This record gives sequence, structure tokens and C-alpha cells, in this order.
Amino acid sequence: MVRRPPLVAATLILITISAFVWLTLGVIIAAGAHPAIPDVPLVRTLMAVGSLAAAAVLAVIVILLARRIRIGYWMGVAALTTSSVVIFFDDVGWTDLIFLALCLIPLFLLLRDRTWYLRRETGFASPPSSR
Repeated sequence: MVRRPPLVAATLILITISAFVWLTLGVIIAAGAHPAIPDVPLVRTLMAVGSLAAAAVLAVIVILLARRIRIGYWMGVAALTTSSVVIFFDDVGWTDLIFLALCLIPLFLLLRDRTWYLRRETGFASPPSSR
């Protein structure tokens, strides 16, 4: 078993926190308790479903990254980059800045530790080189 570096563990924890934030936001919107969401049922439903879908995608990414499945790395980079960019399409307040940090910090950590996520681990020795 390969030991997980501390910054990789921190990345997984931060992405998990982001997933819980999206899950919480989705539940709050679905319950009609978010004051900034219009009371139009279609808008509220779409916003809630989108938030819950984001939570599910992030949860899948955490599982894939923890298992060192390569597509998880690329999905993580894409999802965190997209989330970071989308934040600027709205009025940026202090909550948006906190969420931006929750996207950018794990993104930078993913990029920093890319060799750990993308390296293939095999149980076999390297094949002899042909000289």
C-alpha cells in the first residue's frame, strides 16, 4: 500500500468540504430557505438540482482521487477550474471569496502533486530494457 502524502490528504479533505458546502446549499435552496433565490419553482428546482449535482460530482472526484484513478485528476482540475471561473459571473461578496478559496487551494494542490495522482502503481517490477 502506498502512503498518501499529507498535502494529498489535505486536498481530498478540502474537496470533501466543498462537496458538503454544495450539498448544504442544495438542501437550503430546495427547502426554500435561501433568501436570494426567487420564489419561482422552476428556478428554485434548477438551482437545487445544480447544487446537488455539483456535490455528487465532487464526491465522485474525491473517491477517484483517493484511488488514484487518472480520470479523477482531470475531472478534479476541470471541476475546480470551472467553479473558480463561474464565481466571477455573479456579484462577488465575502461568501464568494471563501468559496473561491475552497476551489483554488485544492486546485493548486492538485497541480502541485500531479505526479502522485498520475503515476501508475503496479505490483510488478519494470520490464528489462532492451539494449
